Amino acid sequence: MRNLFLAAALAALSAQPLLAQSTDAAATAPALPPTSIFITDKGPNGMSDLPMGVKRIPDSNIVVSGHQKGGPLGLLFGVVGMAIQSAANTDAGGKRTNDIQDALRFDVTGRSKELATSILAEEAFSGSYTLATEESPSAVSVVPYIVLTFVNQTDVRPYIVLKTKLDPGADKDKPRTIKYFCCEGPAMPLTGEGSLTENNGEKLKALLNTELETALRIMLLDRRQPFARNDDAKLDVNGSLPFVGKSFKWRGWDLGSFKDYRLIEFRGGILVFGGVHAVEPGALEITPYVKKKK
Repeated sequence: MRNLFLAAALAALSAQPLLAQSTDAAATAPALPPTSIFITDKGPNGMSDLPMGVKRIPDSNIVVSGHQKGGPLGLLFGVVGMAIQSAANTDAGGKRTNDIQDALRFDVTGRSKELATSILAEEAFSGSYTLATEESPSAVSVVPYIVLTFVNQTDVRPYIVLKTKLDPGADKDKPRTIKYFCCEGPAMPLTGEGSLTENNGEKLKALLNTELETALRIMLLDRRQPFARNDDAKLDVNGSLPFVGKSFKWRGWDLGSFKDYRLIEFRGGILVFGGVHAVEPGALEITPYVKKKK
C-alpha cells in the first residue's frame, strides 16, 4: 500500500513540470499577424455593383439611383437587354443632379482612411489590423462608395457602401466579395430649403460621415471575428433598399445587432444590394420567415 502511495505521489510531481511547460508554451505562442487593410478609390464596377440606368457624378465615387423606370427586378440584377431604357434612365438622373454636383461631392476614400486610422488606434482593435498604403495580394481591399437612392420625386436616402474582398491570395478559389451598407435617418429632399445639399451639402456630408464610421466598424468587427451566419435565421424584409426606391419584399438573414442597428444579410453574388446592412430601428419592416405550406 505504501509503495502504491509513493508511486502516485511521484507521478503527480512529475506531471507538474509538464503542466507548467504547457501553460508557458500557450502563453508564449505567437499571436496571429494583423490583417492588412487597403482602402482604394477604384469605386463600384460591374453589374454586381451597379444596376442599369444609374447616374455617376463625375470625378467621384457617388452614384444616383432609384429614379429609373421599369421593373424592380431588372434594376436589382442589371438585366442585359435594357440598354435603351438604361440610357434614358441615366439621362433622367443627370437632370436631377446636374446643378448640385459640387454640393454632392464627398471624398469617401480619403475620409475612410482617416476614420480607419482613428478606429484602428483604439484598444479594441489593437494588433488586429494594419492600414496598408499600397495594394498587395495579401491585403483585404476595401472599396468605399455612395449611393443616393430616390424614394420619390424629391427625397433621397444616402447609403454608404464598403465593398471588401475576402481571402486574398487564395491559391485556387477566387476571392469572395462582401459588401457592407449603412443608411441613417429618414429620406430628405435632395434640393431646396432644408435639403441635404443646402449650404454646399452640409447635412449630406455630416450624414455620410456618421454612416461611414458605422459601416467601417461593422466591417472590421466582421472581418476580425465573423458574425454567426445561421442558414435557418431567415427574415422577411419589406421596405426601400439601396438602388431601388420602390418599397418591396425580400429575404434576408439575421446576423444579430450592432448597438441599435439590426444586422441583416442579403445573399446573392449578382444582387446589387447583396451584403450586410446596418438597419436602424423602424427603417424596414422585419418579420420572421414563415415557410409556406405546400
